[in-house]
Amino acid sequence: MKFEIAFERVYPHPPQKIWRALTDPVALGEWLMETDFVPEVGRTFTMWCDDGEGGTDTYICTLLEYHPPTRMLWSWVLDGSQDQGDTYVKFRVEQLASGTKVTITHTGDRDPDTVEKFKGGWPYKLDQLGTALSGIRLNR
Repeated sequence: MKFEIAFERVYPHPPQKIWRALTDPVALGEWLMETDFVPEVGRTFTMWCDDGEGGTDTYICTLLEYHPPTRMLWSWVLDGSQDQGDTYVKFRVEQLASGTKVTITHTGDRDPDTVEKFKGGWPYKLDQLGTALSGIRLNR
């Protein structure tokens, strides 16, 4: 099933701080997943997290577009499901009078159960981003 889901949040932080949270591997580990991300277009990186069953989920991603500090695009696929093709995650950062808006759009082709997991996962991750933005490590 083809899907496109988008989520927006406004945070009371400047765009530069938001961009750092989206591109610094230590910061990404605080709110999204541990990663070896390096902001180089064309570079493949991994992200990993507890799978909830005593193992680890590993995502294979590639940075496809990088336009600091306003947008970037990743390919995104769970290791072991490469035969299904990549999905894509776009990050947009927009300064507003009231703060900074972050929009995450996830697109691709997956089964309905996987799409439902994405629909539930991204809002949770955006909540974690808000917590991380208020944390000491991102205030450096």
